[in-house]
Amino acid sequence: MRFIQDYRLKMLVPELLVVFGVWYMLPDSLTTNVYLIYMDFLGPLVYALQPLFFIPSGILAFLTAFTLHGIYPLDNYHEGKIPDLPRGAVIMIIISFIFLPWLVLMQMIGYYMTEATEYISRNPFWERVESFGDLLFYAGAMFFVGLQWWLLIPVFFLSQGVDGIHKIAHHETSSEKITWIFYFLWPITIPIFFQPVEIFAMAAISIPAFAFYGYIRPYYTYVNAVHTLTFAALVIVSLVLAPYLPLLNVWLPGSIPEIMPPRIFPDIGW
Repeated sequence: MRFIQDYRLKMLVPELLVVFGVWYMLPDSLTTNVYLIYMDFLGPLVYALQPLFFIPSGILAFLTAFTLHGIYPLDNYHEGKIPDLPRGAVIMIIISFIFLPWLVLMQMIGYYMTEATEYISRNPFWERVESFGDLLFYAGAMFFVGLQWWLLIPVFFLSQGVDGIHKIAHHETSSEKITWIFYFLWPITIPIFFQPVEIFAMAAISIPAFAFYGYIRPYYTYVNAVHTLTFAALVIVSLVLAPYLPLLNVWLPGSIPEIMPPRIFPDIGW
């Protein structure tokens, strides 16, 4: 349990969801090096993106979700919370860079963006930068391995909303009013970018996840209630607007790709 706490392995849940999202949106990542397929125009530079070119990118993204957790005890050491340099954590980070250097570099930049607020200033601007850092750290695999760059905008609002409600629950925000505004921007933008089934999946995953958070942190109760109500309203709106979702494809046809991965077990309809 100490290992799980020191390396914050409970935070693997959102990271693994992102990895599964990579597999869903780019099934090729489970069998090949996606950079050799989709970015071959870079020539030898593709090996800088993934030196272990013979291992499927999606598998490396899955492994990196674990190894990059070495950043947490290393950060505790830098902040003086623990007396000794955790060698195991350093080895884990080195392994992460061997797997996917460019992805891990961006994820680490994102992580330290979340830390910058504590050192620079806690104000509405730097809190938005902090939330954007969360986007790179947790959702980086979707961009750098899944190559789904169109997700940058909706995930930006999602990271602002989820991190914002976390700040409100912890009383860590310099302006609750501005943070609430950014929180409610995410459900407004979600129907612009996602299909109804994707929105229902978000609700099905997020509501019990926040309920679990409320169990281990009872002071989350009131923000859980708001979050659940927001998702309920989003699901109802999605049912009404279902034929038109995602709205961006109505306004700009073909701007969001149609993603329907092959069934794993087609004989039984899965």
